[in-house]
Amino acid sequence: MTDDDDIIKQTTKLPVVGNTLQRKFSYCSREVKMELFRSHCYSIYCNSLWSRYKVATMNRLKVCHNDILKRLLGLPRWCSSSLAFARNGVNNLDVIRQHSVFSLRSRVELSTNSTITSVRQSSAYV
Repeated sequence: MTDDDDIIKQTTKLPVVGNTLQRKFSYCSREVKMELFRSHCYSIYCNSLWSRYKVATMNRLKVCHNDILKRLLGLPRWCSSSLAFARNGVNNLDVIRQHSVFSLRSRVELSTNSTITSVRQSSAYV
């Protein structure tokens, strides 16, 4: 499976999760909705491993992620995503990916596993 295929898979999965959250928890407070968003929409598996993907594919995932937050908050689709994320103290997709990549890199650099150490010392690991 290519990175693009995996991103497309995540892009089709996220709206399902978002619709479920919106339907089942529409009566909850904003704080509860934000916690649900963090717990269900932050965990995009293997995103720290994505390296070869089309920008358009990643942009579709970002739009999907932004739209879910706006729908949960009852905001119109045309309103500013960055403002919605900032006002609610929620990380956007770029920040989530940066944290994931940094975390993976830190774990690789601190690992004492012999296989990981040999890969880290090779020229393949940059």
